[in-house]
Amino acid sequence: MTLVVSHTNNWLTSGLTELRTRYINRRNAAAKANIEAARFRRSLTELNALSNRDLLDIGISRADIPQIAFEQSQNELANENA
Repeated sequence: MTLVVSHTNNWLTSGLTELRTRYINRRNAAAKANIEAARFRRSLTELNALSNRDLLDIGISRADIPQIAFEQSQNELANENA
């Protein structure tokens, strides 16, 4: 006579599900951070490529470029999520 034992490890299944969820959330957060950093770098590069005369014409100081690039990248993100 064969005896079959059915045993489930709910705690193991729920633990693995939790780990998978954490991994996916962290992976998505890292991907989002990479996208935001790329937007910032693109804005920074574009503004740094402008001549001093062009910056003066639009009322931007070279010292303000990092802050403006950051704000621009945040605005792009907000517009994308809207």
